[in-house]
Amino acid sequence: MSRTEQVARPLRFQFRAMNTDVEVQLSAGREEAEHAATVVKNWFETQEQRFSRFVADSELNRLNASTGWMPISAAMDEVLSLAYGYIGLTEGIFQPGISQALQASGYDLSFEKVQQRQLKRPLIERVLRTRTPESSGWLEDRYDHSRPSWIQREGSRMVHLDPGAELDLGGIVKGWAVERIADWLQRTLHIPAGLINAGGDIQVWGSPDHSQWTLQVADPLQNQGAMSGAIRLQRGAVATSGISRRQWQNTDGSFAHHLIDPRTMEPADTDVLQCTVLGQHASQCEIIAKTVCILGSAEAVGWLNRHYDRHDVLWMTRDGSNYFRGNTDTLAEHWPGFDPDHRFSLL
Repeated sequence: MSRTEQVARPLRFQFRAMNTDVEVQLSAGREEAEHAATVVKNWFETQEQRFSRFVADSELNRLNASTGWMPISAAMDEVLSLAYGYIGLTEGIFQPGISQALQASGYDLSFEKVQQRQLKRPLIERVLRTRTPESSGWLEDRYDHSRPSWIQREGSRMVHLDPGAELDLGGIVKGWAVERIADWLQRTLHIPAGLINAGGDIQVWGSPDHSQWTLQVADPLQNQGAMSGAIRLQRGAVATSGISRRQWQNTDGSFAHHLIDPRTMEPADTDVLQCTVLGQHASQCEIIAKTVCILGSAEAVGWLNRHYDRHDVLWMTRDGSNYFRGNTDTLAEHWPGFDPDHRFSLL
């Protein structure tokens, strides 16, 4: 195979990190692609060690255990700054201060261990159900979803958490890691075309030899034929979030999932099973997808109109209906195979 043929056909690599499958496709010579894939793998493993709440000595866990001001890495500072902004843009629906609520809902181990665990222990009481008249004021302040539960000292990489606050950054780190390493591969290694996919958070870029990517959208109804289709794009980002894949059963027979509504500190009571967002930045698409899932259809359209007027957003509800809000003129081009039941054009 010639070098030209090697470059035209992306080489594919796969590994597991951040509690998900990571796929890498790179248009480059084999030696270049293998070197780049090794760098990508090291990048994701490093960020897992930094941001995972399931790694005992992770920087995140050290931050959650800290009192007073704590020095943090440049990566942590960047992610916290990004998260700070998204709290405002999502009107508090994206809120990293939900770590204790996740644990209370049953997500206190990595998801594989949650699935494997025998349900022998009593159901842990949910955070808001522990309120008393004496403590309600303190808890309302502690779980005020409209504001961050930390302070960053500008220019110093120092952070101070609110007393009792614990952060979970799983709702933003994957998207951030995907777009950062994709940008580095283009700027530093000059990879002409590539795809980075971390559990549905995807960044792609193209070249004349590889001008378009086709991405399959998972079916949240598990092979029942609904919402099957693809996304086609030359450059940009796609992210998918939902409640159907990371869910578990508690000892009382109820099901819980990992998308916590910060207004209740419970798994979101939503009609949205899955949401896929098409845009330019993986972290932003990830936040939008999660916010739509948490809000539900009735609130999502209004919120999208207020804040994100340039993204294509497709979601499916429990009754099997498809909703699309975005550029309807390019729906057939970018979303082949989809015929949404409800369409909302960009304002």
